[in-house]
Amino acid sequence: MTRFRIALLAATTAVVAAAGAFAFVRSGASAAIPVPTEREARALIDKYRSDAAAGISKTIRYAEAVSTIGACSDPAGTYTISSRYSMMPPSGTEGAAAVDALRQHWADLGYRVVVDVPGQNSQLLTEDPATGFRVGISQRAASFLRLVVSSPCLTLPYTPAPPVLPEEQASVREEYQRYVAGVLDQLTRDVTALRSAVAGSDRTKARAAWLIAQLTWDRVGAAYGSFGDYADAIDGLPQGLPGGVRDPDFTGLRRIEYGLWHGEALGVLRPLADAVAEQVAALRADLPGATPDAIDLPLRLHEILEDALRFHRTGLTDMGAGSGLAETAASVDATEALLDMFGPLLDERRPDLRPAARTGLERLRHALAVHRDVDAALGGVLETLAGAPGLLEVTGS
Repeated sequence: MTRFRIALLAATTAVVAAAGAFAFVRSGASAAIPVPTEREARALIDKYRSDAAAGISKTIRYAEAVSTIGACSDPAGTYTISSRYSMMPPSGTEGAAAVDALRQHWADLGYRVVVDVPGQNSQLLTEDPATGFRVGISQRAASFLRLVVSSPCLTLPYTPAPPVLPEEQASVREEYQRYVAGVLDQLTRDVTALRSAVAGSDRTKARAAWLIAQLTWDRVGAAYGSFGDYADAIDGLPQGLPGGVRDPDFTGLRRIEYGLWHGEALGVLRPLADAVAEQVAALRADLPGATPDAIDLPLRLHEILEDALRFHRTGLTDMGAGSGLAETAASVDATEALLDMFGPLLDERRPDLRPAARTGLERLRHALAVHRDVDAALGGVLETLAGAPGLLEVTGS
């Protein structure tokens, strides 16, 4: 890194997490802290990310969620670069332990505590006095963490795109809600066919009906806890349940998949299919309230395929059908639909992003079809899509 010294003036920066935010004001910062270029700032952000990941349990998986650029209020014309990373601990207890571990780690490094809110929805924000970079972690929910790294204010050789207006974001949410309603209407028909199939004696027919219903649900794009308890009831996994696949709380389409591919009598699965039908109807009726918030929705552009990478590509969702490739393709459908909804806003801010994302999605579709180079294609399109949410920040967030 080049050596240079510029006085760091007062600045205001907001770093937003999906379930809350760190909002902080920098003032009275000491002079002579080196101010990086954009390239140096992004390299340092990755260094802080790597350091944090190395300081917690290896059982906690993480992936980049979004990188953003925010305007500083003083001095005018400067900006802060932030990156947020979604992290998935196996349990709430391990998530809390990760927060505690980073609190101690950052203290040992001499970082200054800016915010420290303990508890179930804990927030911890620290600052490295040597660089002015801030690094923090928040507990979004029992099974989600958000790691945040942000730069001090710096000068950019270009003017970042303006933030999205709340009414523009709300309009996209309404469009997404209509899209999900249509998918759920199709899912209602698919689950009806599944109920009829498991009421019969043809296991092959029942398996085919299950796959159709499962792929339809995947096209909803219910990533990172979207649709909450409804999603758990419709498509929950056994990981984390005391009894695993034998746990009575393991229900929904995945439980039906397990039964279909592990020799259970079809009659045993009929009540499970009935329960799925009830949950789909309940979600359809509650859709206006259950749809993700407008401020959270841009993250799904990246997170739907992140979920595919974490769950389908690792086999965590495979209860016997071996349908991971087909389900990843359904996740491509959901991502593409959402990309179109945000299309005008993205095109206005970065005209090259959507064509590049579409090319990446088509490359991924081909890789899935030929069963080759899937991870490389998936990683490539995720890298492209990672830049989209930062362009869709809502004013005032």
